[in-house]
Amino acid sequence: MAVWAERKLIEKIKKVSTATADGLLSSIGDDCCEIKASGSLLISTDSLVDSIHFDRNFHPPHLLGRKSIAVNLSDIAAMGGRPRFVLLSLCLPENLEWEWIVAWLDGALEILREYDCVLIGGDTVKARELVFTVTVLGEPDSPDIIYRSGASEGDTIWVSGSLGSAGAGLGLLSGEQIQPGFLKSQYEPLLKAHLNPVPRISLGMELAKSGMVSSMQDISDGLATDLAHICTASGVSAIIDFNLLPHHPELQTVADLLETTVEDLILRAGEDYQLLFTVKKGREGELCDFLQAKKQEITRIGEIRSGKGVFLQKKDGVEEITFQGYEH
Repeated sequence: MAVWAERKLIEKIKKVSTATADGLLSSIGDDCCEIKASGSLLISTDSLVDSIHFDRNFHPPHLLGRKSIAVNLSDIAAMGGRPRFVLLSLCLPENLEWEWIVAWLDGALEILREYDCVLIGGDTVKARELVFTVTVLGEPDSPDIIYRSGASEGDTIWVSGSLGSAGAGLGLLSGEQIQPGFLKSQYEPLLKAHLNPVPRISLGMELAKSGMVSSMQDISDGLATDLAHICTASGVSAIIDFNLLPHHPELQTVADLLETTVEDLILRAGEDYQLLFTVKKGREGELCDFLQAKKQEITRIGEIRSGKGVFLQKKDGVEEITFQGYEH
């Protein structure tokens, strides 16, 4: 006998998803939802599979619910958009505890409220594996949508926040050599970066409004791979300076504990969900002045050049790092 029932779950979702929004004509309860759009829509979808994209042994359901939504909101942020509506498709094992499902749902709805985004429908099915598929619909917050394909020679490369934190947090959480009490000290920001990432919605919209950003995407598969996506789409190459890459002060200590390197965590671990973007040549100072009042943290890390590939400048020379990030 199933621990949860589909009809009971749908009624639970309908009960807690009572939000309304401009443009929402009909929501949960019909075969389709209906929305009214005045312009273009930004649409992204992503699936998270148990034991591949998350580990229930250490990922609390409430935080996993938040993260399941956050990774899709981050895609909207990467194009300078504002998230509006979400569809959820849930593949749930029959023996999954009701309390676990409710905690996951509470986390998902919590982050949706934080970003004024509304759950408008989806699907639930019994399955062998636990899988969440999230589809988010957003709207451009500026006339100029930012694509990956706009970078040009002479543009500079920037990132938001700190890099490598989520990979370090995952390593700590899954590492048998690390004691639980030890994790609740100076490493808390690294753990949160993995368990509860924050989509950079506000920054993405500000960058789009500025008119100074030529290309952008979020960092989900590691800086080396995600910058390669921009370079490939734009038909350019990039060089970044290892000494300029921003990271948490404890990243080196954690890298030593995990028997890896800061370079690997920053370039290849992924799931930071910071924004990676290029700034039009000569507009850097203007952009910094524009963002100063917004209190948004950004760091210049390199430059766009002609040619192909992504290259890393270190003390002992230059090496190619094209598409060296995480792959599922």
